[in-house]
Amino acid sequence: MSDDAIAANSLGQTARIQSLDCLRAIACLVVIVSHTTKITAPGGWSVGAYGVGLFCVLSGYLITSILLRNEKDNGSLDIVKFFQRRCLRIVPAYFVVLLSCALLMKSGLFFKSHPDLISRTLSDFIYYATFTQNSGDGFALNHLWSISIEEQFYCLLPLLFLLIRKRIWLQLFLFSAALGLTRFMRIDNDFNAAFIPLIFGTLFALNFEKINHGLNKIGVLPICLCIVSLGISSLVLRACPYGPLGSSCFLLLVWLAISKSRSSSNLSPLAYIGTVSYGIYLVHMPLRLVCFWMLDHFGINVEVLAFALTASASIVVAALSWELFEKRILALKSRISNNGLGLLVAFLSPFLILIGLAVHVLHSI
Repeated sequence: MSDDAIAANSLGQTARIQSLDCLRAIACLVVIVSHTTKITAPGGWSVGAYGVGLFCVLSGYLITSILLRNEKDNGSLDIVKFFQRRCLRIVPAYFVVLLSCALLMKSGLFFKSHPDLISRTLSDFIYYATFTQNSGDGFALNHLWSISIEEQFYCLLPLLFLLIRKRIWLQLFLFSAALGLTRFMRIDNDFNAAFIPLIFGTLFALNFEKINHGLNKIGVLPICLCIVSLGISSLVLRACPYGPLGSSCFLLLVWLAISKSRSSSNLSPLAYIGTVSYGIYLVHMPLRLVCFWMLDHFGINVEVLAFALTASASIVVAALSWELFEKRILALKSRISNNGLGLLVAFLSPFLILIGLAVHVLHSI
């Protein structure tokens, strides 16, 4: 949910891909639909899980493309530079939202009529602050579990690149990990299963040229039919949205967006929503609560209106954050070197995750 929509094409060139931004926008809006309406998928799965699944396939593909480009441009993987960029993209906006919500809840200004929920959320603050809250259990913050999943993946994948030099062994390791993660594909606790679409995206990036060549031979129409078939099969079988069926469907959608779509000025508004989708995702849950409170105050119970208000407010706030804050933070990447400050920025997220894991272990003893 936080990557740049930049990918390498078969010629090794890089450019922002409008259609990927559009996919990100659609995924983000699907998540908001899930959190503002009572719509569910067959089997009781959250509709928002399909949006998160698409986000994760995209993120896995994009982050791996960035790593491969980094490795190609520098002759080896510059892990410090990679971690610096990830930190600047994810951490500042994340902590602005996290700390703002925590302070509002702690002060009693934010929904003080739900003291039990607020108390439980604040008691888990250490896990949110260390990107180790891998469950959606937190008042106004329960959506941040997916940021934890992605941040853990972003920190682990470069290390795997360094430790497993043979690409075939890396892919076998990732495939085995995806198989092991299928045990999390349960309706009561499916959060860690979101690693599966991230892995699918990574495998797609690692094999992009071969997959692209093969799919081009098949043609667009059969691929579209395959996407529909996979989607319907996933729904009919009531499969976990993060599972192989859903991930394969999203992977083919991403391939279509990369290889077959063309830029259009008509899609610019939707693409812009995709550009600021990270901010939208961060703020939509607390804003959703505010919108629900306003509608309830006036005795209005219309789900479509709740969605429209939440989505509109989230887009406005995210756009302001992107233009006034996030862009300026990202611009700092050219000023940060591999000195003490640069290393602090680079390894902040891995350090926080290690702290969170240590706290988890201590609490389980």
